[in-house]
Amino acid sequence: MVWLYLLILLALAAGLWGVYRVLGTPSKLAPTDYHIVLADVAVSVEKAAIQLRQVLDGAPAADGDDTAKEARKIFQTGYYQTLRLRPASGSDQAADMRAELGRACEAYDWASRMIGSESARNPLILEAARGLMDAGDTALRQAARALSPARPAPRENTALSP
Repeated sequence: MVWLYLLILLALAAGLWGVYRVLGTPSKLAPTDYHIVLADVAVSVEKAAIQLRQVLDGAPAADGDDTAKEARKIFQTGYYQTLRLRPASGSDQAADMRAELGRACEAYDWASRMIGSESARNPLILEAARGLMDAGDTALRQAARALSPARPAPRENTALSP
């Protein structure tokens, strides 16, 4: 009977070690892919923030709770991507931008929680959500500015030039 418990314990330990190996290590991408993924995260977060801002400003929407819930998923995914992503080699030149993008996702996430809550009609909650949205907008703009120069501009082919 002890052997059975030992075997189960060993299998459980191996499973936990496997999960740690998958979830515990950052995703490492080639430098070009790294910047593309970060730009994609920024675009997705920006689109979700625009939709959330429209709900906050009272624009007619199908359902503010559903919009806030869907936006929250995007913000949470974006936040965890900013925690996990790393370039495969070399130093992480976009670490500050990635951290700023993560801060924007956090602010938007909390704003979406407030907008989607039962207290969303409380003017104090709406004011706090607006403040969080503004902070998220500021952080997202800073991240977008830092992301823009990271991508080198294509060069002209000088072989055909005189």
